Amino acid sequence: MVHPDGVRGRVHVGDLQPGDHACLLFGSDEERASILRDFVRGGLDAEDKILYLSGTPSPPGLTGLRTGAVEIVPLAEFLTVQGELEPAALMRRLRTAAARSRAEGYRALRVAGDLCAALHDERGLRRLLRYETLLAEEFRSGEALAVCQYDIRRCEPAALAAFASVHTRSVEADPLVRTGELVVVRAYRPQGLRIEGAIDADAHRLLRDALRSVAGVRGDVRLDMSGVDFLDLGGLRLLMTFARARAARHRTVELAGLPPHLARVITLVGWDRTPGLRLGAAHAS
Repeated sequence: MVHPDGVRGRVHVGDLQPGDHACLLFGSDEERASILRDFVRGGLDAEDKILYLSGTPSPPGLTGLRTGAVEIVPLAEFLTVQGELEPAALMRRLRTAAARSRAEGYRALRVAGDLCAALHDERGLRRLLRYETLLAEEFRSGEALAVCQYDIRRCEPAALAAFASVHTRSVEADPLVRTGELVVVRAYRPQGLRIEGAIDADAHRLLRDALRSVAGVRGDVRLDMSGVDFLDLGGLRLLMTFARARAARHRTVELAGLPPHLARVITLVGWDRTPGLRLGAAHAS
């Protein structure tokens, strides 16, 4: 099975460039809406034309958006009466849209689509893969970029593996924090944060703000610490305070992938007994 984040190379959605053909394998409407908002915001900032292929009348993340730079096209326009995708018809539509966007002065065409409505059986899978192959070839010119969305709750593992094979990259949300020393990214499966880099006194406010972004999560929170190079005592205190706050709501905070020396410090000072805190497996050094 393909892990939802593991296509070929992970990229923040805001770092996508014309010519990219990426995949979003999402597990919740919240995850999809968050990344789609970043996708649209980045497109508007870059002066791209945005075309969204939607299987629903009100795509999450686009509701209420009114701008001439965003066009929502029902995927149903390219489905047969049996609900099967017509790859050639859809590619003609995208070529026309790309040419029109250039004529209108946009930098590039930015395409996103919820394609699960076309996935019913083995025949539907083959048609979708045909479309994805055509799309990859079309976008090599660098005049457009695409994020193809698939709901992992509705796709079989074999289908996910097939989709992964025709995309060069997978997308994730833009970082909540990105400095020269620290990157913090919102994670959704499981809910939490991925923290990379160094946390010193200059980063305490940034870490505190990032923790606040997941304070409202109803379930347990997982903090992936495997990419942390340095964490001072002030940063550790922030994590312990966050765990105690979660404990008050009968929830836990898992520190996953802790470097062994940090796990030893937490245990040495007795913080491993902090209410609401759970130490996950240590990161292999």
